Amino acid sequence: MTARSWDEDSDVMAAAAALAARSVALQRRAVELRRELAELSARMTAVAEALHRLGGPGRLPDTATGGER
Repeated sequence: MTARSWDEDSDVMAAAAALAARSVALQRRAVELRRELAELSARMTAVAEALHRLGGPGRLPDTATGGER
């Protein structure tokens, strides 16, 4: 086996650091997207419930009977 040069070692370390930084950024983005999806879900539920109260086409299905409530 041949010993790696300092340049190769520093390249590997730089690549590892770049990948770690990218991983952190992606994890933060995933948390942000989960939060946005939760907010969207809450808004969609509120709209569906409002339509249900009004008797509109957004009526929620009755899960017990498979029909509309």
